[in-house]
Amino acid sequence: MSLHRFRAVTFFFKRSRHDPFAAHRPVEVSLPAETAEILDDVKARYNIEITLPAEPFEVQSERGQYSTSFEGQPATSEEAAWYIPLFVEEFRLYPRLFVENTRLTRIVLCGELFRSQQPSPKAKRLAGRARSDRQPLSFDHEGCGGIPDGKNGILYLAVSWERDDPEYVRGLIHHEFYHCVQWQQFGSTGDRGWAALNSPDFVYGPGGLAANYGLDPTFWVMPAEEWGNGFLNQYSMSAPEEDQAEIFAHLLTKPARVDARLRVDDILRRKVERLKASLELFCCEMDESFWELVMELRSPFDI
Repeated sequence: MSLHRFRAVTFFFKRSRHDPFAAHRPVEVSLPAETAEILDDVKARYNIEITLPAEPFEVQSERGQYSTSFEGQPATSEEAAWYIPLFVEEFRLYPRLFVENTRLTRIVLCGELFRSQQPSPKAKRLAGRARSDRQPLSFDHEGCGGIPDGKNGILYLAVSWERDDPEYVRGLIHHEFYHCVQWQQFGSTGDRGWAALNSPDFVYGPGGLAANYGLDPTFWVMPAEEWGNGFLNQYSMSAPEEDQAEIFAHLLTKPARVDARLRVDDILRRKVERLKASLELFCCEMDESFWELVMELRSPFDI
């Protein structure tokens, strides 16, 4: 079996302070020829750059009251060869116009991916002048499966994350990609009418990052049935944008299961209707025929 070798472009990255590669030599990723071919096909089909970083990198930014950073490690040849066929299978479900409207220009396939967040010095100086979190969320070098940067049109995915659960990985790809869609649809404010679809007494949790990296564990011990109907899982209850992303991911990976839930859950049905309607406005090819095709492709494997 012939192999193709890739040296990824890394000039826009800073090396990580957690870098375990002392020599900083570029890492060559060798892919089976058929894997390289399907990856090239996706690049051409969607006119998108897909890179495999050759060295550890770090990206830093300031948004709102926080200084954030995330760090990635190169994927091994074995990790990339396992991940890419699964990634391609999922990503090719999207209509070309849908990806184009999302304005995604680059997908970075890392090995491990870590993120950090601290209150920024600038935000501290401006305290009291603008809205800020009462208890700023800080965490350092926490592992994650993906980071969407919709503002800059880049999606980072960790090819080594949860490899023992391929179905979870499929859902994660769609979840993180949808966050890039959200940015183009709603900007930083999100869908302001989404929360009103819930029961009147429901209040979303602390947000996706706080649920995953915050010090308060009470969110994850609250029984889901006490929060009301309309949710696919507990993480959906952390924030409106996570609720939407989970529904999108489940519609792409487990449409029959979602359809079964809609028959007994009016709140979830309204959410799915709103989500599909907003996506069709965003891209005309995301119409009912698209969802019928997804159902046909998945059936009967998601029962």
